[in-house]
Amino acid sequence: MEENISIEFSQALAGLDGDKDLYKTLLDCWFEEKQFDKTVLEKLIAKDGKISAASYVHRMKGAAGALGAQALFKAAQELENILKEKTQGDIAKVCEQTDMLYRKTNAALNAIRTNL
Repeated sequence: MEENISIEFSQALAGLDGDKDLYKTLLDCWFEEKQFDKTVLEKLIAKDGKISAASYVHRMKGAAGALGAQALFKAAQELENILKEKTQGDIAKVCEQTDMLYRKTNAALNAIRTNL
């Protein structure tokens, strides 16, 4: 059974001093362009190496954190740490996990967006 993704909306809103309009703006920015694509990540690793790939993941991680998407934030942090060689791990496996969480997070954020 697939786990549901919980968005920590109240926590995210508190981090934005309760500014719902700012949250809506960040949410719109999230959907303006795809935040994560494992094919792009794989190409970055192949072409530019792990540092460029880590930067790509870092950008998405920050946006996920600002929106209260903690599960995705944590997965992206793990992937970034592996890419920066701060920790060891299976890049392909963590990339798959991050991709799955990204897709589920998009659905959860879209539901919030619809209700705001």
